[in-house]
Amino acid sequence: MNSKSHSRTGYTPPGAASEAAHPTASAFATTRLREAILNGELQPGDRLNQHQLAARLGLSHVPLREALQRLEFEGFIAINPRRGAFVVPLTASDAAEIFELRANLEAVALRASVPRLSPEQIMVAKEICREGDRINDTVAYGDLNWRFHRALNAACDRPRTLTIIETLWRNASRYSMLLRHRDPYFRESQREHWTILNAAANKNGDAASDLLRAHIGAAAARIQTLLES
Repeated sequence: MNSKSHSRTGYTPPGAASEAAHPTASAFATTRLREAILNGELQPGDRLNQHQLAARLGLSHVPLREALQRLEFEGFIAINPRRGAFVVPLTASDAAEIFELRANLEAVALRASVPRLSPEQIMVAKEICREGDRINDTVAYGDLNWRFHRALNAACDRPRTLTIIETLWRNASRYSMLLRHRDPYFRESQREHWTILNAAANKNGDAASDLLRAHIGAAAARIQTLLES
């Protein structure tokens, strides 16, 4: 999973500037730790020993600290001055807030984007959807899923909204992984993507926005059920 650029908005999140100073080491550590959390190698509540992590990744402590700051901003970990860094636990209330915000902001962005989408941009979204039909890697699907939604929002001309949405996607990714291990939902997500895409291709922004809300709401409901059980 690659780090996303915020240069289009002029906004630089915590850790991004320092990551630029050490692009290879800091970006590598961020990606590796994010993947370890997403695939369950690092579990909710696990304490992150910086000395062990630095040795394991073959890095100095400076880029590792920068990576931890970035992951704290993304909602993957929490850093306590006394107790150190921990993987943030998954909670039903946290998931509900994240997915509610996603539904509201992404619906606004999509409704604004659909009338402005070019044929080339629609084609990009279709190619991503086709790729999603073929993919089986759950972590890779998370990045593909994000690319699809971002492609449809590409013409909304709301850079601040897109920056917030990107952060929410980072926050939501751990919860979404709970679903991607379940093949029926994995395929249902793809079917919903195609339905949203068809509405967007027909320049029906209201329908696309309503379908998107239902798509995000269905995922949120399944996640709530899993967490509460």
